[in-house]
Amino acid sequence: MFIAVKDKNISQVVIEQIQEMIMRGELKNGDQLPPERIMTEQFQIGRPALREALKALEVLGLVERRHGLGNYIVNHVTTNFYKPLSLAFKLNNGNIQEILQLRFLIETFTVREAARLAAPEDIALLKERQREMIQAETSQEKSQCDKNFHFEIVRICKNSLILCTFENASYLLENFIQQTVLLSYFSEEDSIERIYEEHQNIISAIEKRDADLAVSFMNIHLNNIRPDLLHEI
Repeated sequence: MFIAVKDKNISQVVIEQIQEMIMRGELKNGDQLPPERIMTEQFQIGRPALREALKALEVLGLVERRHGLGNYIVNHVTTNFYKPLSLAFKLNNGNIQEILQLRFLIETFTVREAARLAAPEDIALLKERQREMIQAETSQEKSQCDKNFHFEIVRICKNSLILCTFENASYLLENFIQQTVLLSYFSEEDSIERIYEEHQNIISAIEKRDADLAVSFMNIHLNNIRPDLLHEI
């Protein structure tokens, strides 16, 4: 299964070999790796070097060690990718406008695709997310429901790369906007009522399969949110 390691940087070669096997489809999400004893024999390396490599893969979100069960290939890359992305963004003097621009590009594209691709169950789920937000009692709950609503639209596209990018853009936005600012925004009655109405307009346009109208309503929604958040910062 594995090729013997002869390089000086043993653990790095192991990491690269497992990554390449994932890329080739030889290892898939949920696959259990062989026991450590077998891997050390196949790689022809010591157990400390193997464990160092597995630990690094765990940090990357590609491997998960399950107590008493062994090591498994997983897909936790999105969550683990956020931290280096956030640091790189900070070091490049990124600003919140850049994050908002990225979200604008993603959401105007995905709402158009949602109007084309949404199945009845997708529409039902969007309506359920809207009901949850209306019924939410605290600003924190409303903020989470709003996030869930936007994620559902992106998920309808069934594009894992777009979803991954959107998730990280959302994490960045939450990191750069203080939680108190978000909660304050979702506690204002005028803002909440407007969000309800704009969400409903987006749902209706998607349900009618009117892509241009859906994009128009999303543009209005995002352009209304942007100055409010920037004003609060």
